[in-house]
Amino acid sequence: MWTPESGPPLDPYTAVAEYPVLEPLLALCERADTGWMFRHKRDSAGQVTAIQGVRIVDGSHMDVVRIIAHDRVVVARARLVGEQAGSFVLNVEGRPEKVIPLLVSLPDREV
Repeated sequence: MWTPESGPPLDPYTAVAEYPVLEPLLALCERADTGWMFRHKRDSAGQVTAIQGVRIVDGSHMDVVRIIAHDRVVVARARLVGEQAGSFVLNVEGRPEKVIPLLVSLPDREV
C-alpha cells in the first residue's frame, strides 16, 4: 500500500505538530489502537507534497485523510465489503476544520 519513497510511518504526534488541523484525528487515535498510519507523500524530486493518513477497519471500510495544505484536506471513507464494496460513504475536500469532523463523526463500523 505504501511506496518506499514515502518513507517510514510518521508518528501521529509529529504529524499533528506539522499540521495542527489533525488534532481531532489524534484524539481519535488516543482512544484506542484504531490503526491510523500517517506518511509523507513525495513528488519525483523527493519534496513533500502531502501527509496522508490511512486506516483499514477489517470487515468494514477504509478511511483516508490527505493533507495537501494547511487549508486544503481531503477525507474519504470507502466500503470494503458487501454489495456496495468500493463505494464511498464520504469523499470531500475542503478546509480541515470543516471536513475532518465529518470523517471523525462517522461510526466506527459501517453496517
